[in-house]
Amino acid sequence: MKKKKSFLPGIDGSIWHDSAHRWRGGDLENMGEVEPVIPSNRLNIFYLVIFVILLVVLARLFGLMIVSGAKNKELAENNRVRLVEVEAQRGNILDRNGKIIAESKRQFILKKGNSETEITAEKAKQLEKEGRASENFEGSDGTIVQIVRRNYPLEAATSHVLGYTSVAQKEEVSRDKTISTINAVGRLGLEANYDNFLEGSVGKKLIEVDAEGHKVSILGVQDSKIGRNIHATIDADLQKVSYEAITKYSQKVGSRRGALVAQDPNTGEILALISTPSFDPGDIGRAVTDLDKPFFNRAVKGNFPPGSVFKIAVALAGLESKNIDKNTEFEDEGHFELGGEQFTNWFYNQYGKTDGVIKIERAITRSNDTFFYKMAQKMGLDPLRSAAIKLGFGQKTGIDLPDEAYGLVPDEVWKKSAKGDNWYTGDTLHLSIGQGFMLATPIQVNSMTSYVASGKLIKPFLVSKIDSGLGGGDINFGTKIVGEKLFSQDNLNLIRSGMRGACETGGTAHPFFDAKYKVACKTGTAEESGGNPHAWFTVFAPADKPKIAMTVLVERGGEGSAVAAPVAKEVLDWWMENRNK
Repeated sequence: MKKKKSFLPGIDGSIWHDSAHRWRGGDLENMGEVEPVIPSNRLNIFYLVIFVILLVVLARLFGLMIVSGAKNKELAENNRVRLVEVEAQRGNILDRNGKIIAESKRQFILKKGNSETEITAEKAKQLEKEGRASENFEGSDGTIVQIVRRNYPLEAATSHVLGYTSVAQKEEVSRDKTISTINAVGRLGLEANYDNFLEGSVGKKLIEVDAEGHKVSILGVQDSKIGRNIHATIDADLQKVSYEAITKYSQKVGSRRGALVAQDPNTGEILALISTPSFDPGDIGRAVTDLDKPFFNRAVKGNFPPGSVFKIAVALAGLESKNIDKNTEFEDEGHFELGGEQFTNWFYNQYGKTDGVIKIERAITRSNDTFFYKMAQKMGLDPLRSAAIKLGFGQKTGIDLPDEAYGLVPDEVWKKSAKGDNWYTGDTLHLSIGQGFMLATPIQVNSMTSYVASGKLIKPFLVSKIDSGLGGGDINFGTKIVGEKLFSQDNLNLIRSGMRGACETGGTAHPFFDAKYKVACKTGTAEESGGNPHAWFTVFAPADKPKIAMTVLVERGGEGSAVAAPVAKEVLDWWMENRNK
């Protein structure tokens, strides 16, 4: 059988075949096996592409190994070696008697799979010694994890003094590179104000890991250092009693909102400071949605019309400006009219009665509005405002808590700017009873009361000492007198006498009429649009040798004598029995 030959037509119509034969146009005979022939120009392009690819690869290798060799070596090393931070314990906060009111404890958690069990430090050491579990490797029993937890023994009772802690947020770390991503950060209260001292120094571990990120060995350890202890001026027991009293009475009248401040009028040391409603610093989540704003510290941030407790300052203004003296008399007719506006006394409003002709001492005892209206009409705004500023109103007291409010002592310039209106005599009369545009914080009112008690205007403070630590020595804080002899001693004695009468039969503070001890006090009921008035009460005790000055506010609580005074009475009963020694 004749062998069949392979053939293929050429581009020009001829037939091409293997190299053993010659081209024969149109001749199909004697053709062998056909083999393709690649044009030389295509081979040149192919070789060029290969050359370029090799050149790029070589350039990349040169960049990685020569130009960036050191950097890449470091990155590779860092993938094998990691620096891990270890959270530090915060310093403790102690009360004036050495009782711990905030502490950090290191806890040990044994983790295996999804199971977590809290164990003691001794158990953790035993497991590590036996090789069953460790922080540095996973044993048969799992891995040990250390955490630091902040504990507040009095819980909500001290939350506005102490504040709370939480981890730093991303935006905080991005703003301040000195903030640790692992240490807790102080929020509110002393935790925030003294955070740099309490924080402690972060520990560090240099660990080697395998390709999967598991620990292989510990290359180096730098232990964390505990923060510095802080000694607060508050009395933990008094703080607890105060918190329970104001919580009970404010809830009784349908208001959860209030504040209490107590201090030593001779030193400025804060003995108790409460704001309600409060929050549990160990579980702040539940308070976030509370409409009564439990994180808001009403004692130092709350601006309220002070009502009749401000009459203490007004009485001093009248006496010092010599517009009145101890024998000046005004008649209380119950009401009078000025510029078309009616001005009345509370006694006339409630009972239809008047106090008749009275002097300044009796006017304080009876909290007689008419006397103060007529005195303010006589002396004008300037002496009144000057006395208020001397006593610390309209400015911060300087207490060592964050974001203290200024309050407001208004005048003509302020009213023109804020209200677009002129100042009238009626505005001065309203100011004379702590109403109108006047605003004050409970800490400001208590500073005024402390001044009357001791004759010294003193900066209130909450921390008396910071212990040595972290390379620093002890830091001590003491009394700082802001002002002395601001008013004459005779005038102060006259005010004190009127305040003593307010807490005795015939005065306005009926809860103290049967008290076994003598105090000097002033009640206040501050009207404000939109609800019940604010109930105020301010007092110092004992009346003859003051050791404590206290101010109570129950926001929207009603009358000061009926709502705020019982709170103070309950607290002072305890204090006189347990601390007045």
